[in-house]
Amino acid sequence: MNYFLRLKNDTAGLWHFIKKPNDVQIHISSKNRFLLIFNLLLIEILLHFIFVFPCNYLVENFITVQEAYPLSTLTLLNLFLLAVVTAPLLEELLFRYSLRYHQLFSRLISREKWNRIFPYLVYFSAVAFGFVHLDNYVNDSWKFYALSPLIIISQLSGGFILSYIRVRLNILYSLLYHAVWNLLFAIVVPFVILFFTPPFMAHTSRYNITIEQKAFLLPGDTASFEANIQDDKIYSLKADRYDFQYLLDYMYGKGKLTTDEGLMNIRFISERGISKEEFLDLLKKNYEIKEK
Repeated sequence: MNYFLRLKNDTAGLWHFIKKPNDVQIHISSKNRFLLIFNLLLIEILLHFIFVFPCNYLVENFITVQEAYPLSTLTLLNLFLLAVVTAPLLEELLFRYSLRYHQLFSRLISREKWNRIFPYLVYFSAVAFGFVHLDNYVNDSWKFYALSPLIIISQLSGGFILSYIRVRLNILYSLLYHAVWNLLFAIVVPFVILFFTPPFMAHTSRYNITIEQKAFLLPGDTASFEANIQDDKIYSLKADRYDFQYLLDYMYGKGKLTTDEGLMNIRFISERGISKEEFLDLLKKNYEIKEK
């Protein structure tokens, strides 16, 4: 079968399942199962570019969404264990393991009744999976809750795709898909982006500054920060694998500024010093920093 025809068929199959979920397992070869997984990954990535990223941009025009648990503060090993192993295992068992009619359910409900309620179970599972992830963010304003469906649209769409995989294949494949997705977007993509991101350097008559972004804490790494600040002027600042949000909280007060940037190596020195406001303007020219 032509690959693009197969991709079209897989897209149609997913769409028909979302419109009217049914508890039907398909029996295909291992090769075709992995090809289906690959195609669904591609479909979800395309959905992010078409829907998720525009929705995220729209939300950011109304409120500042800040992560409650910055992943950059975890070591690479701990991040892998959390995002790629623990989270997929627990979430697949909790939200999708029950999405098949089996012997235990047959003692409680007939197959006919199961088929009638099954679409609602899938919708409830996907929506619950999405809204549970609101806990990933720090915000309690009415705008946050009003815009919450857009904030978690990635998890909502992912919930339907994972439900489709769980039903059509089995729980092991939905767990595999979940783990691969988290591996890609929690570890691989950030690493690749930062690998091609050059350090920021500025050398003037008043100061020298170098900032290099880091993806993760590696084994043996220790985060450190020290600064020489006098009379509201910054004379020197040295940070190693220090979370950018923590630096902003220390320099300008907790809860006043927010950023999604992660770990930084910073070297700054100025003989005469520069004001905190000037230093902040310097940072804003190169990194996304928002006022709450």
